[in-house]
Parts: sequence; C-alpha cells; structure tokens
Amino acid sequence: MDQIAQARAFVYQHSHAALATVDSKGQPLATAVNVVPDGQGSLLMLMSDLAEHTVNIRHHPAVSLMWVEEAHSDWQAAQRLSVTGELEQVPVEAGERFLQVFPHMRDYLQLDFHFYALRPVKVRWIPGFGKAAWLEGAALLPAHGWDLAREQGMVEHMNADHSDACDHYLSLLGCPGEGAVMLAVDPWGSWLLHEGNLHRLPFANRAEDAVQVREALVALARTPV
Repeated sequence: MDQIAQARAFVYQHSHAALATVDSKGQPLATAVNVVPDGQGSLLMLMSDLAEHTVNIRHHPAVSLMWVEEAHSDWQAAQRLSVTGELEQVPVEAGERFLQVFPHMRDYLQLDFHFYALRPVKVRWIPGFGKAAWLEGAALLPAHGWDLAREQGMVEHMNADHSDACDHYLSLLGCPGEGAVMLAVDPWGSWLLHEGNLHRLPFANRAEDAVQVREALVALARTPV
C-alpha cells in the first residue's frame, strides 16, 4: 500500500482529532473536535458559534487538523496525520454524513452549532518513528462510490435485517455484546454504536462500490471469533 493509501485509510479509522487555530492577535489554540469525511473530498465538523476556535476561524480560516494512533503508548512513535486547509461554514444539508456517525449531535443544531468543512491542501503523514512525508491534499479523500442515500439504505438494511451480524462484528472487535447499531459505512469500514460507545469496523480492502461493501460485510459476518 502506498503512502497516500495508508494515510487515507488512517483518517477514515478515526473520528476524533485536534484542531489548531490562531486568534486575531496571532495566538495559537488547539482544541478537540469530531471529524467525519463527507465522501466528496472534505472533512466535516460541527462547532458552536461561541467556541474559541470558531471565533478564531472568523479571523483566520486557515487551520490544521491532527489525528494520532490513540492506542499507542508513545505518541511520538505512533502513526499520525496532519492536514492543513481553510475552514468554511456549510449548509445543514452538507453536514448530513457527519450526523450518520454522530446522530446524537443533531440536537445541537437547535442551539448555536453549524457545520464547517475543510478541503485538505497539504497532508503530513507520519507512519512511525523517523518516517514522514508530505502528500498532496487533493488525493487524500476521493469520492465514495455511492451517495448518502445509498449509504443510509445499506445501514437501515443491516439494522433491520442483520442485527445479529452487527453483534458479531462487536465480537470480532474484542468487545462482545448485544444491541449493536450500525451508524455509517464508507469505503474503508463501518461505524457501530453499542451502549453509547463508538466502534470502528475496518474492511480488509477498500470497497469501491455498494456491491463490494456488501461483500465485505458478509465476509466479516462469516469470520469466526
């Protein structure tokens, strides 16, 4: 797998990142955000108008996002990815894919929260200690092989007709339980929710279209624990 493919797979496996902004006086600030690729080349965030980082981007829309391999005990030896670009506010309908992964945050739209999108310009990929590369931002997030309506249909079908498979996926992830709900599907895996906890189910290979998503989910459902 080449470096851009590695970086692409990595960003899809993580839903949380650190957002770095600069205020009107040039002072930096790093904060935590939830991040979801929109399937069309951008990264989505839902942020409050009152948040310091939101105030900052009104003055300086240029930002950086960083993800780190959370389970690693030494973050300086862990895989990590940074992207740079400009944040811009987008309409509610443009943020629907974010709400697939974080459905509880739909209620935030009744408050002062709005969606923002970042289209990566530069990518810094560090797959391990002493390894680093600059990658082209436009290559990081290619479009999905299906639209959001098709994704929602796949998710609804899994939850309605194959809830046992969703529970089996939890066991494959080492956290067995019952009542798992599938939230979202992308070319590199699926997001599951169980007892308030978000779980990532990675695919062995990128699914190029909805047919390959089905094949990946069937193969995982047949994989013994």
